[in-house]
Amino acid sequence: IVDVGHRRKMDIAIEVPSSELGPVASNEMWGEIYQRLAQLVQEHRSTIVFVNTRRLSERLSMPLGEILGEENVAAHHGSLSRKLRFAAETKLKNGEIKVLVATASLELGIDVGFVDLVCQISSPRSIAGALQRIGRAGHWRGAIPKGRIFATTRDELIECAAGVRAVLLGDLDKIIIP
Repeated sequence: IVDVGHRRKMDIAIEVPSSELGPVASNEMWGEIYQRLAQLVQEHRSTIVFVNTRRLSERLSMPLGEILGEENVAAHHGSLSRKLRFAAETKLKNGEIKVLVATASLELGIDVGFVDLVCQISSPRSIAGALQRIGRAGHWRGAIPKGRIFATTRDELIECAAGVRAVLLGDLDKIIIP
């Protein structure tokens, strides 16, 4: 490992619904998350929302489509055909949609154009994964990657807070998130 003495500046924050976090996410809390995501999407040119499962990708795409208009939202996950994934990537890159809800299928090797914001729903489970995903935003010269991590349970809040703290302080080797 070579320490080049450079740490990329990032704009990272944790989003917590106003409903009290518990051991599982309530329907009321999910409603708050949908509304907050829609607000963030409307404040930015293009957004990627990363989730940890294909099921959650579909679960978030539908209510976001109802709020923002179906023509502004697409899903991207490994169970979709290559043709559908490519169409979603192209729409995001061309500015034809406002938000793409994706799993790890969109983490690497795909040019997604100018993405202003990355949101992560639930703990990304690893700091490297979080950095990879948030790094998809602000991917042009002089831009600062902007990410918002949504905690959906008390346990996730602790994981997310520890991860964000480690990233902001540059203490990536001092913390391991299980």
